Amino acid sequence: MIRINKNIVQLKPSATLAINQEVSALRAAGEEIYHFGFGQSPFQIHDSIVTALINNATNNSYLPTLGLVKLRDQIAGFLKNHQNINIDANTVFIGPGSKELLYQTILILEGTFLIPKGSWVSYGPQIKARHGDFYILETQLKHNFKLTANVLETYCQAHPKQQKILILNSPNNPTGAVYTTNELEILARVCRKHGMIVLSDEIYSQINFNTDYSPSIFNYYPEKTIVFGGLSKVFSAGGYRLGFMNLPKDLLGLHDTYRALFSETFSAVASPIQFAAVEAYKMTTELKAYIKNCTQLLKGISNYVYSKLNKVEIDCTVPQGAFYMMIGFSNYKNKINDLGLTTSEQLAGYILEKFNVALLPSSDFYFNTDELYFRLAFVDFDGSEALKGYQKTTIINEDFIQKYCPNIFKGTHKIIEFVNGLAEDM
Repeated sequence: MIRINKNIVQLKPSATLAINQEVSALRAAGEEIYHFGFGQSPFQIHDSIVTALINNATNNSYLPTLGLVKLRDQIAGFLKNHQNINIDANTVFIGPGSKELLYQTILILEGTFLIPKGSWVSYGPQIKARHGDFYILETQLKHNFKLTANVLETYCQAHPKQQKILILNSPNNPTGAVYTTNELEILARVCRKHGMIVLSDEIYSQINFNTDYSPSIFNYYPEKTIVFGGLSKVFSAGGYRLGFMNLPKDLLGLHDTYRALFSETFSAVASPIQFAAVEAYKMTTELKAYIKNCTQLLKGISNYVYSKLNKVEIDCTVPQGAFYMMIGFSNYKNKINDLGLTTSEQLAGYILEKFNVALLPSSDFYFNTDELYFRLAFVDFDGSEALKGYQKTTIINEDFIQKYCPNIFKGTHKIIEFVNGLAEDM
């Protein structure tokens, strides 16, 4: 027998990547699948970023471990001008995706990690991989599954001696919720009172359906909030694998620790990608307008899906940003249980098999297994074609969805068909 790390052997493939591979296999076999399971931007990378990558394709030099100085400067300017976050460029670090930078941070920090119910799938497994401790903080649908200060305060009072690290994601994956300035300010008071470290995952910041960017808890608790971001979502460049983080003033003593760990793991992000990112973070007027159009299109699609599902009494979070909403079948739970389906994972399998709709079960997002909620990612469409249609008319109605986002249209109606069948038996 080959002995391996017991903390690694218990891990399963990332739920988001696993569902994408399963859907790809079904489609390759000729099945028509409506893919609400994977959260990749459907849009093309802006030409200006692609051109910058091409122009730097011959650059094969190792760059500084913490990142290209010009890029770190550009990101500091981007955060100031387009996210209202004022920082020093010297505290910006570059890594191969915000996912990796979060993991590096989890490796460095000791303590208990606090994860609100309804958070990204990889936080927990990353913590488990290093044999760390985490606790799931309760959230409720009536709050759009956002963490409240009362829940956080109650936990802190019960565990006064722990070093606590809160992982906060806004706009949120999987719910599409965005924390308001008031909510963040109140949470920040609790964090400051208990000396908490905050990992603020802001990878979707500019994909906000109501404003140009989403508020950051950094502005209310700058001393111990680490901000994470990257190219993958806002700039539709998931495959480029470039992220950034900003080390706050009370954690500056970790500067050399990060640099050492980076040097012993990924060394540095690929040179051409870093130079392409310099162009991205310039956020030119043209690029900003492109992102705005993409975001408004996503908003229209999310409103369509929300309104359709809400009418048949499917629980839905109100989508405010990112690519997602959570949907739930609590109003149909007894009928679903009568089918022999008692967990969200079982129900996800049933809906995929019977209705060709791929959803991610809420158990992957730290819900209890018997809570029949699911992440619905509304990005299964051709972004380029949809944008062309959007340029002709800014009205995103059912005709638009049916023409430019046919899988969204058909998948939504398949979910409605599922619950209508349950309702007939009630």
